[in-house]
Amino acid sequence: MINPDSLAELVRLRYAGLFRFAGTVWILDGKGALYCPANDTLLVADLHFEKGSYLSQYASPVPRYDSRATITALSALIDRYQPASVVCLGDSFHDRGAFSRITCQDSEALLALTKRVSQWVWVVGNHDPDIPASVAGNVVEHWQVAIAGHQIIGCHEPDATLTTQYQIVGHFHPKGQLAMGKGVVRGKCLVATPSLLVMPALGQFTGGLSVQDPAMLSLAPVKERQCWMLYRGRVYPLPSGS
Repeated sequence: MINPDSLAELVRLRYAGLFRFAGTVWILDGKGALYCPANDTLLVADLHFEKGSYLSQYASPVPRYDSRATITALSALIDRYQPASVVCLGDSFHDRGAFSRITCQDSEALLALTKRVSQWVWVVGNHDPDIPASVAGNVVEHWQVAIAGHQIIGCHEPDATLTTQYQIVGHFHPKGQLAMGKGVVRGKCLVATPSLLVMPALGQFTGGLSVQDPAMLSLAPVKERQCWMLYRGRVYPLPSGS
């Protein structure tokens, strides 16, 4: 678990931001993860390992080192927060073939990461519905936890069939923009309503859906939400009405 003084410094420098959800404090890290001090858990979404190698099969001119970059980012987050658990909210692997394309070096680095925490959870997504048993960690449809008397479900996409009041999801890769200096900058976003968190994508080459897209507005109406944008490792709240 992160030292309180270290956390205070991260917040002061905007490398992290604090907010409340489901009756407890959460930390949004500027690298694109959520940390819950109440149960010492780090949450990430949409890692999309091996998207680069997938695209390169179709003559897309993208580097094939995306998995390594994402593993490096995950390692830095674990260094920063020292969590007991890591939960990956779906689409961790870009496609079923990712498991055969990932290099031995990256596979070993990922295995080493899973061994640094007491519990590693893979929530399945639409890109990776069948994570092999050979991948270290627990594979689940949903992640569920009780915090401050509230039941919270972590899943890849919002699930209206669940009776749990609070959900944390990935899938949408939300992005936004913010006036800064004399220009406008763009970055990944966390979108929060009183009952839903939509996480930014941590992976490389993940694109994004504008927070102003009709799909996002339907899911999280402007009057009910707060958005935070990530830019160069820092956290910036978007203005009210964004």
